[in-house]
Amino acid sequence: MKTKFFCILPIILITLAGCQKEEDITPNDNTEKVTTEGIYTLTVEAIKKVDTKALALDGNTLNATWASGEKVGVYVNGTYCGQLNATPKADATKATLSGTLTSTAGIVADATILLLFPDRSDHAWDYTGQAGAAPGGDLAARFDYATATLTISEVNNVNNTVITNGTAAFQNEQSVYRFGFKDSGNYIDPKAFTVSAAGGQLVQSMSWNGSAWAADYGNISVTPASAPGDHFYYVSLRNDQTTDDTYNFTITGSDDVLYMASKGIPASVLDVPGKFISAKSVNATKPDFSPASGTTDTAL
Repeated sequence: MKTKFFCILPIILITLAGCQKEEDITPNDNTEKVTTEGIYTLTVEAIKKVDTKALALDGNTLNATWASGEKVGVYVNGTYCGQLNATPKADATKATLSGTLTSTAGIVADATILLLFPDRSDHAWDYTGQAGAAPGGDLAARFDYATATLTISEVNNVNNTVITNGTAAFQNEQSVYRFGFKDSGNYIDPKAFTVSAAGGQLVQSMSWNGSAWAADYGNISVTPASAPGDHFYYVSLRNDQTTDDTYNFTITGSDDVLYMASKGIPASVLDVPGKFISAKSVNATKPDFSPASGTTDTAL
């Protein structure tokens, strides 16, 4: 009889387990809860001077206005701490910026905050990958950088707010150039072109080097999506050169013909960013690859 009892017992246990109701299984009381601890709100007043935010052309000037919902990144010692959104005032050169800081790295009293506009989805300060289109759209959203700095006066850990001193006065970090290229008096519509600077200080990107924001220098390549009706191409350029410089262009025409061009840039243009610089008739020529006199062709 004992043998039969022990053989039946496992079957009984399995049957009992199968009768358990699903509603008897309840969540653990220690389930993680959402908390706002460590998330701070920041609200600041901001202003841009008339020639600091590009990209609404009016003749030969650039108007500085805020648009609703424009995004500004918050940095402390190069660390990205969060994003603010713009609410323009009646005078659209002024706005209220507000949002949350999801990182508290360096968020302490007397720390310096850098505000960077625009806050791109990749949080980059980068001038590569431009399309040459007229101001507005992609140029405004991705390459019209302006910065402002503020000092933290108080970090309130009761209501999780950060308070700063003064108004954020934004300064533009580059100028916008308008280029038109001509060959024998006729406009060229490039399939692509590259800009280089003889002085070697044309900025591709800015990044934190551990103690300051530093430039990575190099050429800027532009690939237009289409040919504009007026044949003009707009490029956002930051050049750290403070003396006379020369821009050199390598141009691939719409017919895949190679052109070269250059344009002198005076120091008066380079000394202060935030300008609109127009060069509507840059002379381009097809390079002569024929051998010099007295030489012979060499197969490559």
